Amino acid sequence: MINEVEDMLTAAGLRLVSVGVEWDTVKVERHLGVRAIELLKEPGAVVVDPTRPEPVLYFLVPAGSAAHWDVPETDALGSNSYVVLPPDNRDSPPGPYWLIPRQHGLTAAAALRQALEAAQ
Repeated sequence: MINEVEDMLTAAGLRLVSVGVEWDTVKVERHLGVRAIELLKEPGAVVVDPTRPEPVLYFLVPAGSAAHWDVPETDALGSNSYVVLPPDNRDSPPGPYWLIPRQHGLTAAAALRQALEAAQ
């Protein structure tokens, strides 16, 4: 089943990627995530998924960060999870896009936690 989904996503320029290998993600509603970005000194790569009732942001954080994540109003995705990544050059809708490009690397989990808690 995953292979069929991967094939469909690839045809649209999107990629279904396993989380927890090179990085984990922290999923946050857009309004909270944007406030957190404003508080971060060095935010890493962030993907926007505008297709939900409330758009969400996915912060890429170091692998293993999801194991001990417990920040309210957020979901951490680690091993055995998947996310859809847009093409590296997509920076606007339709569909998922990069709010902060992939080349910015990962956001430090401790800094993200602090920014999210301050943003709430």
